[in-house]
Amino acid sequence: MLAIEVEYLLNRVYAGDFQERARPEWPPHPARLYSALVSAHFETGPSEEMRSALEWLERQPAPGIYASDADMSANVTAFVPTNYAGDGPPVLRGKQPRQFPAVTPHQPIAVFIWPEASPPAAVRTALDELAAKTGYLGKACSLVRIRVTDEAPKPNYLPSPAGPELMRVSSPGRLQELEYLFRSGQRPSFGLQQRYEPVQPRAAIGAQSQFGEMFVFRRVSGTGLPIEATVTLTQAVRVALLALAGEAGPVPEALHGHGVHRHCAITALPFTSHQHADAHLVGFSVVVQRAMTLSDRLAVLKACSSLQRVHLSAPLAPWTVELIRETPREKTLQQATWTKTSKSWSSITPILLDRFPKKKGPGVEEILATACKNVGLPKPRITHGPYSNLPGVPPVPRFRLQRKGERQPRWGVHATIQFDEPVTGPILLGAGRFFGLGLMAPIPEGQGDCQ
Repeated sequence: MLAIEVEYLLNRVYAGDFQERARPEWPPHPARLYSALVSAHFETGPSEEMRSALEWLERQPAPGIYASDADMSANVTAFVPTNYAGDGPPVLRGKQPRQFPAVTPHQPIAVFIWPEASPPAAVRTALDELAAKTGYLGKACSLVRIRVTDEAPKPNYLPSPAGPELMRVSSPGRLQELEYLFRSGQRPSFGLQQRYEPVQPRAAIGAQSQFGEMFVFRRVSGTGLPIEATVTLTQAVRVALLALAGEAGPVPEALHGHGVHRHCAITALPFTSHQHADAHLVGFSVVVQRAMTLSDRLAVLKACSSLQRVHLSAPLAPWTVELIRETPREKTLQQATWTKTSKSWSSITPILLDRFPKKKGPGVEEILATACKNVGLPKPRITHGPYSNLPGVPPVPRFRLQRKGERQPRWGVHATIQFDEPVTGPILLGAGRFFGLGLMAPIPEGQGDCQ
């Protein structure tokens, strides 16, 4: 057995949830502990013994966690100067909102437990040395004492595919990824995610789509586009990413998508989160699949990190873009907007049917149900038509639905889909899902019921 104990010395935890930064993270995620150990490794003088210990730890399965309940504190929003590359002195920088979520655990102890692990003596010693060098977990004001211990309580959070708690965990290659991101001036990515089940289970979250983490970009300048031009934008983004990836060698399948199904999708992100929304495009995202290998994911991340310009068809001016590293003010550009858990979802962009419906079947409902199954979702109840019930979203005929080189048009529909169990996004459905068509938005409970 291996157990790593974290004691919060001030009985206070400052750390934001990766899906919604204004919400505190508790219990602490295994990936947060791993990143803290990696930071201590590089900040205090890296050694081969400690690097080997970290590589051994990232290969272990997701640990069990012991953590007490905690009381949430009132959230405070402060406006602080930005800290991006190229920013001038703080007095000349723009400001953006920052939240400082915090919790007070009933017991200031959290323990990460690998019950089946048997680390070599050298690995255990190196991990204990790294733990002793780690002074905080979360924000720098979350002071901790960390140690490797032979005694551990029984975990009250266990890895479970249907668990309600989504946590970040380390995985093989994570050390290499963190090292690359640091050297290239990028913030750490969310990494691999794992569901956890409390020992005293809450209502389970049943299903999630095949798509997972989103790398979100904001338009800084360039020709404004309406939501109807989604395919125009996503095709241009794909061309830009392939060109960047090709500069370093062969383009990975995770980007070009030929011959595999685990490639990334590109979605346009429209302004639709307000009653007066007009659905103009404020940015886009590159969405990786949950089953994507770490090496493929890293290749996508490298291309995204270099993307600064997207060339559109003349006479449209190219987009200058920036990869968002902090939680943005715009709700549309917040990953949590698209990755929430809900029973009801409505289409933002039309869903392309992979076949034409026929009188004797299959009908539209059956084709859409199959589209849900294709991305790992349960059977839904469906209403559909040419119109969306979301503010600012135009009807299907106004959208461009054909990509360059396609000769035969496909049938597109707007749809509201309801599941019997909560489903976690992002959700992209239909034949155009890898180019931003079939993007679904979660609907608050009671607003999206299918009759």
